[in-house]
Amino acid sequence: MKKIKAKAIIFDYGNTLVHEPFFDVLNLKMEDFQKALKEFGYKFKRREILENWEKADKKVNYPHISHFLQELPIVEEFLIKLGVKERRGSLAKKLLQIYREGWKEIYQNNPRKEDLKRTLKKLIRMGKKLSIFSDGRKIDVKEAMKIYGISKYFKFIITSEELGFEKPNPFVFKFLLKKLKESPSDVVHTGDNLSKDIEGAKRIGLKAILYIPPKKYRRSVPWRDYSKKTSIKPDAIIKKISDLEKIII
Repeated sequence: MKKIKAKAIIFDYGNTLVHEPFFDVLNLKMEDFQKALKEFGYKFKRREILENWEKADKKVNYPHISHFLQELPIVEEFLIKLGVKERRGSLAKKLLQIYREGWKEIYQNNPRKEDLKRTLKKLIRMGKKLSIFSDGRKIDVKEAMKIYGISKYFKFIITSEELGFEKPNPFVFKFLLKKLKESPSDVVHTGDNLSKDIEGAKRIGLKAILYIPPKKYRRSVPWRDYSKKTSIKPDAIIKKISDLEKIII
């Protein structure tokens, strides 16, 4: 593997440190969703719930939205697609509560946590500064990192909600460099999105590593288009976060 010199590593959050929980949560909590719908007088098949929730998730998008944690407008759109007209607001809140309970359960039981801890510990022992920037909500990222038990390994965890800008806006990377107190050539950004994570970072002079998540989690959506091409190439490509232990020097 190609060696990359870096004093600091900026990690993307979604589908890099944490894989997308969307379908895992829907499958885990399907019976609870159906039960809640039934309590409100509605009965839908598993397929109807899966298909329409995914359609709603893809349709509703706005700055700093958390698709991982889900938000009320997404669930309300899901109910509209199902044809639910009465008590939609109360039902949406109930379903969102169930979803977020599943989100927490998925993260708590994720065996990947221990591998991440080992890699982060090793990078810190190597003297690397670690940080996270995510296009999303503070409540999503910081709670997830707390559940994973890895918050303490990062110098800072910042979201686009707090900063007011999303990747690949140059302001994001310039802000992160200033906070790290490092020059661009000494920092590597690691993420799964060619446009936001790789092209965005390299245009500012950072090094960039593309992480390719397992096929199960590679869902192309408006905010994360895996089919989008770019002429800017990453400095390295990895399929496991632990590969950073072999690449970063």
